[in-house]
Amino acid sequence: MQTQNKGAWLEVAVATTPAAGEMVGELFIQTGCEGVVYQDPRLYDDLKAKPEELLPATRPEDEGYRVLGYLPLTSGWEEKVQSLQVGIEELRAFLPVGSGAVTIRQIQEADWANAWKAYYQPVQVGPFLVTPSWLSPDVPAGAIELRLDPGMAFGTGTHPTTQLCLALLPQAVEPGALVYDIGTGSGILAIAAAKLGAKVMAVDRDPVAVAVATANCALNRVAIPVLTGDLLSKLMSPADLIIANILAEVVIALIPQAVARLKPGGALLASGIIDRKADQVRTALTAAGFKISQSLQKEDWLAYLAVWDGDADAEVLY
Repeated sequence: MQTQNKGAWLEVAVATTPAAGEMVGELFIQTGCEGVVYQDPRLYDDLKAKPEELLPATRPEDEGYRVLGYLPLTSGWEEKVQSLQVGIEELRAFLPVGSGAVTIRQIQEADWANAWKAYYQPVQVGPFLVTPSWLSPDVPAGAIELRLDPGMAFGTGTHPTTQLCLALLPQAVEPGALVYDIGTGSGILAIAAAKLGAKVMAVDRDPVAVAVATANCALNRVAIPVLTGDLLSKLMSPADLIIANILAEVVIALIPQAVARLKPGGALLASGIIDRKADQVRTALTAAGFKISQSLQKEDWLAYLAVWDGDADAEVLY
């Protein structure tokens, strides 16, 4: 039986880059961390010009971009930290991890339980206002509010890949369209599409993400089935739009399935594409019969809105 020093936790900090931050956070969750904080000194500088929003009392120490995870102080924590370090080194093949240096300190539960909330503020992206569920900001006229509690799932509205998708969605979604959101995470993109008038189905392979997304759909009063599954394996009817905010390699693997699941003239909104992998994704899209109608870039990340010039006799797959 594992025993825990009551109220004591290990704060594990990884020095990394904004481009790799969300994936490092995923590694923390896989390792067994029960809370993750993204510490970005740039955020404080961006928000201090907006006095109407909440800020941490002091600027974070200038330690660069860090991701912090929290492990119960139980026997076996050393193996978990070693597993995290191995995962970070494996991630280098896909993303610029930076130094990846890991530091550890012991803290009490009261020090961190709600600390991450101080860094999660309302974010305006295009017509959408992404709002933490525990805040009640004034919503600008004409804005579409997306209320979220991200829990332990990807998609807070602050990451460039999510923001790129939110920026492109109003041009990609028609009222009444059938939209699939693949790797839905917190459900943010599925909810945004539903609030634009689409009929949406969402899927994620992680049961935790499925639970988080389901709760966020209820919070936003949108009816979206959220399924546990891999890519498009459980989504059969031809769709008007497929959203895939995932890694470049997974986007490439998804493309053949997308061809089989899209209506002629349907589109794939692909993001999570690091700039050095962008040509690979573009080549795969073109080879499959897609025409890239729009592309956006923010920091090191790209998103493509690609229309499939497919066969008019596309069939439902069973």
